[in-house]
Amino acid sequence: MSIIKRCSAIVTCALLCMPSLSEAFEIHLKQAQIKEANEYGSKYVGKDIFSSEVVKNACFGDYPGGEGGIVLSKYVYTAVVSAMHAMKDKALTPEDIKEIEESATFKVVVVISDEDVKIPEDVQLVLVQGTNNILPQKTVFGVKRKDYKQSIDGIFQYDKINPGANTTILVKTRKIQKKYKIDFSDIK
Repeated sequence: MSIIKRCSAIVTCALLCMPSLSEAFEIHLKQAQIKEANEYGSKYVGKDIFSSEVVKNACFGDYPGGEGGIVLSKYVYTAVVSAMHAMKDKALTPEDIKEIEESATFKVVVVISDEDVKIPEDVQLVLVQGTNNILPQKTVFGVKRKDYKQSIDGIFQYDKINPGANTTILVKTRKIQKKYKIDFSDIK
């Protein structure tokens, strides 16, 4: 009977630990992972990258076509930048790769209607993980779109988040409040 209990305990521990072994985005990418992300992105030209499986997992809402956004982990950021460079027959430079490698932050980009947004501080962006509310280190304007939408980039510190957790992305302006759910463990 004690063998069954021990085996049961081992199986239970293994099952409980599995989420931490999944491909949650990593804070420190190895050179091989950066190379892999760079090659992955260069297979797609421009916006085609957003239909790839890796980048789709990092998107939420109706992004990139409408409101919603994307979590730009180091891997996803490298792939997206590489795809945009491929559109211009360019490649990431060693300086680009070094900057990505050394970064202690990641971006969450959200797209909102720009009618009430005059300054980045008009948008409150919060990551909610359980009882932990994480505010960005900085919020800046991103790309101004032709469809009266504006992207806002929230810059978050890796050490403030759990990269393997379910996360609610809360976006507030004076007139709207939207919540998006994303599982960080699905993001490479």
